[in-house]
Amino acid sequence: MTAVKTGKAKLNVISTLCNQIVTTICGVMVPHILISAFGSEAYGISVSITQFLSYITLLESGIGGVARAELYGPLAKNDVGEVSSVYRAILNFFRYVAGAFLLYSIVIGLTFYDIANVTIFSRPYIFALVMVISLATLAKYMGGLANLTLIVADQKQYVNNAILIATTIANTILIVLLVHLDAGLLWVKLGSSLVFVVRPILYAVYVRKHYRLTKVKKSKTALKQKWTGIGQHIAYFLHTNTDIVLLTLFADVKLVAVYSVYSLVIKSVYAIAQSFSGGMEAAFGEMIANGQLEKLQGSYKRYKTLISSASGVLFSCTGILIISFVQLYTKGITDADYIQPLFALILMISEAANCIVLPCSSLPIAANHLKQTRWGAYGEALINIAVSCALISWNPLVGVALGTLTATLFRGVFYMVYSGKNILHIPYEKIMLRFLCEIAAIGVISIVGYRLLQHVVITNYFQWFLWGVIVFALISAPVLLVCRKRLKDTGK
Repeated sequence: MTAVKTGKAKLNVISTLCNQIVTTICGVMVPHILISAFGSEAYGISVSITQFLSYITLLESGIGGVARAELYGPLAKNDVGEVSSVYRAILNFFRYVAGAFLLYSIVIGLTFYDIANVTIFSRPYIFALVMVISLATLAKYMGGLANLTLIVADQKQYVNNAILIATTIANTILIVLLVHLDAGLLWVKLGSSLVFVVRPILYAVYVRKHYRLTKVKKSKTALKQKWTGIGQHIAYFLHTNTDIVLLTLFADVKLVAVYSVYSLVIKSVYAIAQSFSGGMEAAFGEMIANGQLEKLQGSYKRYKTLISSASGVLFSCTGILIISFVQLYTKGITDADYIQPLFALILMISEAANCIVLPCSSLPIAANHLKQTRWGAYGEALINIAVSCALISWNPLVGVALGTLTATLFRGVFYMVYSGKNILHIPYEKIMLRFLCEIAAIGVISIVGYRLLQHVVITNYFQWFLWGVIVFALISAPVLLVCRKRLKDTGK
């Protein structure tokens, strides 16, 4: 990599990590503030509205991944015409989505009062609340996603992260201020939405200043793999939403709450570990477009080492500490059994595997090989649903977790084999062996550490934090030594 590109990569990684930390902290603070101010029912209504509005993501249909894949080559070659063509295609597509979303929001606004059996707000108030909450998403579709796709494809994830950090902090401060001033829920949500409307405006300003885009005729070849993207996006949507849907339909709804608590913790850890891959896909895309195989192999090894090391430390610590954290978090709640060590271990290993395989799973997008790898995504969704349905009557939580783990392992093996053979041109057996060893190590460390920590009485968060520091230090020290050696061996 040149010094500039290396600097970009470091900025992407550091800024993504900072963004995840800020998002996690603010994400924990805001619900507590809103519940304390407006009560669980009012907060639950706002969350439910947000959830209903989020179903529109199916209309996005994975176009972002398809568009990034088609932008890597033209950006690497500085082909202004082709970049402009793809950009205009994205812009036009998401404007149609924006129109559909506006109609969808109006329908939700008119029907949510009856769907949710709302009693604490009037029908007009609920309609206004839905429309206010939908503002940020509408602005995103009206131009934000097209500009963001271009920025990220150009290895400038750090620009997005800076905007995300600033608006997330501003949103939290504004919510605290409005709640302190005794503003109603509608006004608090309006203020929050207006902050997030600023994001797409900032993306548009940045693109206008830093990119030379020309007016081009509508291209028939731009986004040519969009139907493959649609299929993969729907498969991903089914995979990520299977567990809660099946628990709701075929098990006690209280288990959804148990699942959600563990999922919140583990997905936060995943997001932090994933931040070490900031800009990875875009960097791979540029090297593949320029035919730089040796540089691609070296970059892959460096990113793989960073991701594996971060995942090893963070998920091992999670496996050891998550039960004691959940014991504190759910103290006093007796209507469900929140202490589920086997379920926690399986779900944690599934997310760890998903994180470790990221360098391989991002390569087909970087190489614009979406069609060739579609069965990796389709198979993951089908296996998750099939295994979860087969096991849910045996043990609901463990059953859906095993479904997720089985599907994730299938997808991981699929992408390791494909990327090793067709993109990296290195023996995929070595990639798979290292992957299995890393997953096994995380599992063993988690089990042994959890067993040892069972003998320790932890009664408050401060004690938990101190033990967390100790566990983190013990695990990270040897991993850091191995990571430094591997990075040195790859020529960094």
